[in-house]
Amino acid sequence: MELTTILAAAATLLGGLYLFYTYRFTYWKRRGVPFPKPLPLVGNFGFVVTGKKTFSSALKEMALPFKETGYCGVYQWSQPLLLVWDPEMIKQITCKDFSSFHDRGIPEHKHDALSQHLFNMSGNKWRNLRNKLSPTFTSGKLKLMFPLMRDIGVELRTQIAVEAKKSDTHEVNISTLLSRYATDVIGSVAFGIQCNCLRDNDNEFQKMSRSVFRTSRTQFIRFVLESIHPKLGGLLPFWLIFSDVHRFFVNLMKDTVEYREKNNVERNDFVQLMMQLRKADLAGMDPENHVELNPGVMAAQGFIFFIAGLDNISNTVAFALSKLAANPELQDKVANEVRDVLRQHDGELTYEALKKMDLVNRTTLEALRIWNPIGLMVRKCNATTRVGDLTIEKGQLIFIMAQIAAMDENNFPDPTRFDPDRHLPEVKETRHPYTFLPFGEGPRNCIAERFALLEMKLALAMLLRDFVFSNGPSHKEEVELDPKAFFPMPKDGIVLQVTARA
Repeated sequence: MELTTILAAAATLLGGLYLFYTYRFTYWKRRGVPFPKPLPLVGNFGFVVTGKKTFSSALKEMALPFKETGYCGVYQWSQPLLLVWDPEMIKQITCKDFSSFHDRGIPEHKHDALSQHLFNMSGNKWRNLRNKLSPTFTSGKLKLMFPLMRDIGVELRTQIAVEAKKSDTHEVNISTLLSRYATDVIGSVAFGIQCNCLRDNDNEFQKMSRSVFRTSRTQFIRFVLESIHPKLGGLLPFWLIFSDVHRFFVNLMKDTVEYREKNNVERNDFVQLMMQLRKADLAGMDPENHVELNPGVMAAQGFIFFIAGLDNISNTVAFALSKLAANPELQDKVANEVRDVLRQHDGELTYEALKKMDLVNRTTLEALRIWNPIGLMVRKCNATTRVGDLTIEKGQLIFIMAQIAAMDENNFPDPTRFDPDRHLPEVKETRHPYTFLPFGEGPRNCIAERFALLEMKLALAMLLRDFVFSNGPSHKEEVELDPKAFFPMPKDGIVLQVTARA
């Protein structure tokens, strides 16, 4: 009798699950939205379990059969997920109807200090913090920060020469060296310390950076839980997985702030700007929506700099150099521009000099178009809204697939060809402005866009002035990506031959 009861209960449960998933997987069909066929239980997210594809490449494969439609539906396990790449729909979601899509749908982890950053916040708290931080990235503020960045650029130039001499073939893993450069820049500007990662690859800051980006079993489980449902990620909060990293960054910011306040020390960096904001008069602020810039919240802003800017910056610059190595004529043109501009500034790479390097700028943008380290934007529908010919219901999660638009031959003819001239003003006017969005668009675009571009262009100018990059014996025609990485990441880095420029 007991066995019969258990079997009956099991059959009922399985039958219920079957009916639930069968109906759930008709969501897009009932709405007339094209979609790839889902698999039982995993939907279209089986790649998460197998770990054979990168997140971005798997989503792109799902979307491409429906490229002409401009959008499609997929199933994130059992949850319907909308993928959008039509430029007009992107414009409506990110700008015109921003009030209906102002959040990212990321759950708030109130007890996780490093999660209290601008990217994660929503509603009025996001708006309050965004308004506070926006003035820290004006041209005037970046100009004040630039000498700190330039000093690290000089050290990058010194260390690449040292690395090139270590090999008979003068080959250097450019990705690794640029990662150390980006770490030093972020450490200096966002946390107010000199990391010296370019000189010492095993110092504490560099060890922490490697810890954040390591792929562990616990990280994988957390990612799977969050992909099933965002709130499930809270079962394994960041501070629990990375207790050492969490403690390091929070204490680092706390100690820096306390030292500066105690010794009346000032420095032209992001930390100082946040300290000044914290001292501003906050009278009349709504306490429920006000975000106090205490050391924990300040650490979180520096930390998102670190997460978003480390490998994304270094890999984009490395990719640009690899493309220039494959096109020596173009590389010489960029290098000649750098040298010509520097001659106008007495050989000194100043903020104003870098702004004049138009070809350096366009080379950086073209690297971002093809490489595009993020490639998607996340939005959540806050109110049922008609977008194009599609009604998007409240609560729907949306992935804006910016990389598909950027690699569409209708927007960029021969899209895999590296051509900085695509970003000339007269050429840009011929295409839809929402086909190339390396830093997002609208009120929730990347607040540090100008800072990121400045950091990348500085590295290119510093290196191309004195060095020639070419393909050496270790050259690979295709950059193999790490399938376990969330963002596009060269599996073994990009290796180039480095010699002195005459």
